[in-house]
Amino acid sequence: MEAEGAVAVIGMACRYPGASGVDGFWAALRDGTEGITHFDRDDLVAGGADPELVRRVDYVPARGVLAGSRNFDWSFFGYSRAEAATIDPQHRVFLECAAEAIDDAGIDPARFPGWIGVYAGAEGTSAGGGPDGVDPLARIIGQRQDFLTTRVAYKLGLRGPALTVQTACSTSLTAVHMAVQGLQAYECDAALAGGVSVAPPDECGYLYQEGGILSPDGHCRPFDENAAGTVPGDGVGIVVLKRLADALRDGDRIAAVIRGSAINNDGADKIGFTAPSISGQRDAILLAQRVAGVDPADIRYVEAHGTGTRIGDPVEVQALTDAFHTATDGTGWCWIGAVKSNIGHTGSAAGVAGLIKTVLMLEHGELVPTLHYRAPNPLLKIETTPFRVCAQRRPWPADGARLAAISSFGVGGTNAHVIVAAAPRRTGPQPRPGARILALSSPSVDALARLRRSLAEHLGSRPRASLVEMSWTLAGRRRFSHRQALVVDSRDEAYRLLRATADPPQRGSGDRIAFLFPGQGTLGHAAGAAAYRLLPGFAGYFAEVADAVRDGYGIDLSPVVTDGAAPAGWFTDTVHQQLGVLALGYALGRRLLDWGVTPALLLGNSIGEYTAATLAGLWTPSDAAAVVYERASAMRATEPGRMAAVSASVDEVRARIGSDGPVAVAVAGPERTVISGAWAAMDRLLAGGALTGFETRLIDTDRAFHSVTMEPATRALRDAVASTPHRTPSLPMVSTVTGELADAQSLGSPDYWARQLRRTVRLDDGIATVLAAGCDILIELGAGTSMTGAARRHRNWTADRVALPLLGRPPEERNLLRALGTLWEHGADIDLADLLAAERPVRCALPAQPLDSRDPEADGAGRASAGRFGAGAPTTNRQRHPAAGTRDGLRTVLERLWCAALGVPSVTETDDFYALGGESLMAVTLVNRVREQTASAVTVAEFTTAPTFGRLVELVRRHRSAAGGPVPGIVPLREGGAGRPLFLAADATGTTAGYRTLAGHLDAGRPVFGLEPAGRAARHPVFPRIEEIAAGHVDAALVVQGCGPYALGGWSFGAVVAHEMARQLIDRGAAVETLVFVDGYAPARKGLPIATAPGFLAGTLRLQAEAILGIGTIGGRLRRAPELRRRFVASLGALLRYRPAPVPCPAVVFRAGVDRRGAENLRRDLATLYSDVQVHPMSGDHWSILAEPHVRDLAEKLRSALPEPANSTGGR
Repeated sequence: MEAEGAVAVIGMACRYPGASGVDGFWAALRDGTEGITHFDRDDLVAGGADPELVRRVDYVPARGVLAGSRNFDWSFFGYSRAEAATIDPQHRVFLECAAEAIDDAGIDPARFPGWIGVYAGAEGTSAGGGPDGVDPLARIIGQRQDFLTTRVAYKLGLRGPALTVQTACSTSLTAVHMAVQGLQAYECDAALAGGVSVAPPDECGYLYQEGGILSPDGHCRPFDENAAGTVPGDGVGIVVLKRLADALRDGDRIAAVIRGSAINNDGADKIGFTAPSISGQRDAILLAQRVAGVDPADIRYVEAHGTGTRIGDPVEVQALTDAFHTATDGTGWCWIGAVKSNIGHTGSAAGVAGLIKTVLMLEHGELVPTLHYRAPNPLLKIETTPFRVCAQRRPWPADGARLAAISSFGVGGTNAHVIVAAAPRRTGPQPRPGARILALSSPSVDALARLRRSLAEHLGSRPRASLVEMSWTLAGRRRFSHRQALVVDSRDEAYRLLRATADPPQRGSGDRIAFLFPGQGTLGHAAGAAAYRLLPGFAGYFAEVADAVRDGYGIDLSPVVTDGAAPAGWFTDTVHQQLGVLALGYALGRRLLDWGVTPALLLGNSIGEYTAATLAGLWTPSDAAAVVYERASAMRATEPGRMAAVSASVDEVRARIGSDGPVAVAVAGPERTVISGAWAAMDRLLAGGALTGFETRLIDTDRAFHSVTMEPATRALRDAVASTPHRTPSLPMVSTVTGELADAQSLGSPDYWARQLRRTVRLDDGIATVLAAGCDILIELGAGTSMTGAARRHRNWTADRVALPLLGRPPEERNLLRALGTLWEHGADIDLADLLAAERPVRCALPAQPLDSRDPEADGAGRASAGRFGAGAPTTNRQRHPAAGTRDGLRTVLERLWCAALGVPSVTETDDFYALGGESLMAVTLVNRVREQTASAVTVAEFTTAPTFGRLVELVRRHRSAAGGPVPGIVPLREGGAGRPLFLAADATGTTAGYRTLAGHLDAGRPVFGLEPAGRAARHPVFPRIEEIAAGHVDAALVVQGCGPYALGGWSFGAVVAHEMARQLIDRGAAVETLVFVDGYAPARKGLPIATAPGFLAGTLRLQAEAILGIGTIGGRLRRAPELRRRFVASLGALLRYRPAPVPCPAVVFRAGVDRRGAENLRRDLATLYSDVQVHPMSGDHWSILAEPHVRDLAEKLRSALPEPANSTGGR
């Protein structure tokens, strides 16, 4: 493999016998600790083991046990306990280990700029059946090896290849080789690779056979004269891989580098199927060396397959010798070892165990001992080979390159060999001094506290740990709902804060943000220096204004952002102040917008309103600079005046000074009022007794802003605004002329800005408008705290709101970091790694997200699943009181069905089905069983509208009492709000439950209704025509919304039905404002059936076949649902016969799996069907576009595509 094809190991996670993580594994290897558990026979019998088996003389009570192998943090991964219990423990522990591995690599899949693959394998199932009442399909998905990697891809959001590998003992190293190839072929940009093996809990030993592969005494002795076999063991190991060039570019921690790898098979060149082959192993080794481009004489260590059998070890050493002696005849220069002496043979996790061990040795520069080695197996003829057995810990050989190799050979003949090298030396700039942010997040407060403790322990045990590396690593990890951002200057401060017990801030339900822009007089020397140094992109945005000012007016704004000396009086100049305030606020605002921090409102004080208008897009930065220059220059040319701040309300001040006198109220703020007037008038007022009792402070200015003295300046300002082009603002603003929401059209008027200059700044009213709009987070974009201080003093301010001055007083880096950290804590997706990118830091190994793992098969009612010895174990599940209400037969039945479906011991009235880990298939199963056992007609869609136990009881009682029901065919997916509803047509199975998550993300003011077949159509799922389905839906929609315009849509098959609905409504004289197609559409066929469209016939017939045969994605989903399967097949038949006709209305298509070119091609194809059509490429695929996380992106784009949810008319 050429250097440019090398692959870096950037993260690792593992659990092996005697080691719960990578650190523990290294400690055990370094200390020469054996992880095999040797059981007492009497204890096994007492624990429930078969006495006849255990007391046999050939029974060896030993095994490599993985501690906690049955435990799983099901809620962390979004499972119910019942579903978790059906999942093979191997899959569960592998999923947890995969999450730890991406944490170790510092990767957030949601933000990763590429695809992440996963390649791995497992042993045969070790799962139990799980509790009664669980969907049979869920059991299949939980236990088949096919779903090992796809489950990880789904739960962690990995979009690259997800391949389950199975080559017996060489599975995990073969998976590593495949991951390397996937990276080289650019099929993915990072990859998880590994394997897992977890035996059933009652396997605590094995029967020894003379001449077999298992040890007679429970010890594995690779290469030793007493080698007699291996010991079975459990384990899981995963490495995270990335192309070396990408890892170097991205600042990843590189533990080692894979230089080359190869796999092959023995073929028939061996004495039997299970026997090893010298030639097969040799050829795999030679190919790996050739791919890596290495001379075997440079390899200093080989991690052997090393099963410790008397015949297997000599075969392996001979194959290695034959390969190495192709380059040199030397002997004894290369060390050899085998991790199986420590942990036994961990099956599908064995090869990656050897890889992780070797990577750790390269990283630490040490060789660790192979246990139980006393003298060589004479069959090895070790003295004639290049190898020496490493039986003691020793430094890595200092001569030559730091190169090593790993072998793994599977029963059946699949051989894998990997060449690894030490990480390259890296140099970069010295980290800047100063504070850093440690960004911590977890899915719960308790988990966050555990993460703090584990990080504190990590930091306390590593005196050379780098704060920069910690900050960089944590900033790259996944983000959860509970967050804390610690701003620290030193390791000691970090350790102290991590050990503290402070809880994270409480986030609001829908934190709305307002940007506040201060006015003149706030700007001081180097006020923006911290932002200039720390914020990427800030300097460029500042220059958009500063360059225009320098080129147009010869004014240098650098004193605002640099520490150099400014000319005397620079900051007291009105022109400098106003231009500096504009440049600083604009640059801060653009930086936040780039991070995705979008304000609900903008509010600016005096000149700050110009900053707000510029950020909102009213003027370009250079045009804004011209307007502000003319304004400031005209103001500077007015007669001298004075201003003073009075600690009193505007009403109190006006009562003292009058409303029409020579002194005016310039700024009416909360509990503080600024007065302004000509010099003499102000002197008389301040010298008199009118303001006695109020604290009054003169403001350092020589002009009377927002007073009658500004009238001459308004003429120049009108001319400047009139001659400057403007656009409609893209962000909503609050006017300080009115104190209310600004009219977008009036902002372009010269008269508006003339009034704004002359009249009182209604800051108090403006803040009231911001608070009334529900803004919870108010950010001050400028120097100082004048605006956030005013907001905190406002009578409507509440303690649950947050006021954040970005630069504060003094404007230090620490204050800026604290403000950004607080914003991140409250849910803003600021990429804190951007703050460090210029320093080119390197990620480091840190503790992963702590998990709360318990045995999901332990019964909360008192029964526990069998432990390792078959004995019961106490449950850790939280007991809860039964649901409130009268005890009766119906309620008892429903409680039993609910608890069985979710695997919970009891139920309360407010328990939410989805919050407890339920999902759509489980909901279908539960409702079907409720219908069967209660003779009620409750539907899945009704239940999922508000999926609590209390709601289920209510629905069943309502249906059983025949007391009326909902509109037939209408399924409320999101109720409330008076806006015009969105109707979504059912998919090909006739259900709308799949839209529930999407509806929850749409505007609260827009009701969303699902349209399902009703009446006879619901009972007999055979539809001859799409037109009939659509007609039923139209009739139902008309009951809810008596007249148009209508908003219609659907996913997949539902999109075609929505198209036909639109045609029928328009034929009836109604208007259709929007058609929404989610990964489906009616192709333009010029009157021909859809079956004639390219790809539609073959694709639809394939889906029908998969449904009928129970294979593929849809077949698997419908295998246990015969009614839905029949409806699905019939619906697709109707689809193929349908002839789409043009519909004169706009349409928007959200299409998964296409790029922009494909989207444009589709738009052109559909242009003949609609008056206007848009096509948006989407993340996810056909089956996941309506599920998290892709549904959030879909909902955001859909909200933008839909017209405002104006009030609907008519309806019931």
